[in-house]
Amino acid sequence: MAVEATKVEVVSGPNGDAEIFELYESNQPLQYTIQFKGEKSMVFMTLGEAYLEAGKRAGVRT
Repeated sequence: MAVEATKVEVVSGPNGDAEIFELYESNQPLQYTIQFKGEKSMVFMTLGEAYLEAGKRAGVRT
């Protein structure tokens, strides 16, 4: 089965918008990734980690 990516949040800041996506694959734990300025980040195991990285990229504290 293919991985499904669903946008769950957008963190906006002076550097731009960082979009957080939830990655779902059958029988696998949820994972998260960030898209910022057209580039995808590494995969995060928790939403909290993804929020922190999204804030850094966007230029705001989260």
